[in-house]
Amino acid sequence: MGLEIFGSLCKVQGDRGKYCSSQMGDTSSSKRGTIFARLRAGSASESQASWGASRMGRVAFTLAEILITIGIIGVVAAMTIPNLISDSNARKMGTQFFKIYSVLQQVFKQMEADDVSLDPSTYSHGSFYKTFARYLKGTQDCGPTGRDIKNCIKTTSSDIFKNMSGVNMVDFGIMNDGQLVLPDGTLLMFENVADGTHGIYITTDINGIDKLPNRWGFDIFTFEFVDGELRPMGDVGTAYTDENIYCNIEKNNYYSGISCAVKAKNDTEYFKRIVRLK
Repeated sequence: MGLEIFGSLCKVQGDRGKYCSSQMGDTSSSKRGTIFARLRAGSASESQASWGASRMGRVAFTLAEILITIGIIGVVAAMTIPNLISDSNARKMGTQFFKIYSVLQQVFKQMEADDVSLDPSTYSHGSFYKTFARYLKGTQDCGPTGRDIKNCIKTTSSDIFKNMSGVNMVDFGIMNDGQLVLPDGTLLMFENVADGTHGIYITTDINGIDKLPNRWGFDIFTFEFVDGELRPMGDVGTAYTDENIYCNIEKNNYYSGISCAVKAKNDTEYFKRIVRLK
């Protein structure tokens, strides 16, 4: 029986069968055992190679599957990338807003500490901003009503700034008492109301005039120094507090957007919403 099994194995071994046949004459148990072990090892190697090739074939992707996957990735990217860009812009604008708000607050505190007058009635037209400028480094002086030079805006003729709706110009009459440009390009426009009815207005283009949209409530915001502190316009005690009129994109008056500063300060989602309205 052992010889019959041994012979059968020899027949199915291909080239190794030649070796097997040449050894058939030696029928000693030790010899047959050695040959039988070699045949079994060869058979196992071939089985493993066959299984590996079959497995590799199963994990391969067809061209159609690859194209479908790429298409899905493209759709997902088209849906998510605009939102990612929008959120990034919102974070950037929010950072710029709070940065300039902090800078302005610090200047007023330093002026108060130095016992410098913060009463608008003590300053003539176009003079307060010069005092303010002494507390800032590296500023560019655009003059009382601005000039047609880089980063400045000539308030007597320019139409570059729009209200919140983007339809009408803003009222430059409340920002024509001086202009300063900070080293990062931020534009500051001043109004010192000398009749005592209001405080000092500072309107700022947080990303500079060279970057759009140049609209109140988007990248232009107004603050008022009143009752001894700097407040975002729209806050309690400031001159323009009715949000339905002064922070409403559907309103086309010259002051639409002036009171949005308080919403930008208090509403953590404000800039996310506003960048989607551009």
